[in-house]
Amino acid sequence: MPWFTRICRHAGLFIHDVIEPVDRKQKCRVNKQVEEKKVSPTVTLRRTTIDEIEVRKPDDQPDASSGEA
Repeated sequence: MPWFTRICRHAGLFIHDVIEPVDRKQKCRVNKQVEEKKVSPTVTLRRTTIDEIEVRKPDDQPDASSGEA
């Protein structure tokens, strides 16, 4: 019954899209870097750097005449 499985999947995706609509902007994580340094047996220093790309649709751009920066 592959047709039944496909119907169930598409119904689930439809419900998911209704509950959590897609944003007009999309973020894509490009890089995640974690640096760790153990200072003592009880202390660890950790630095996390995440590089993302955000793509907006042209109609999401702030309007120059509205005074938004």
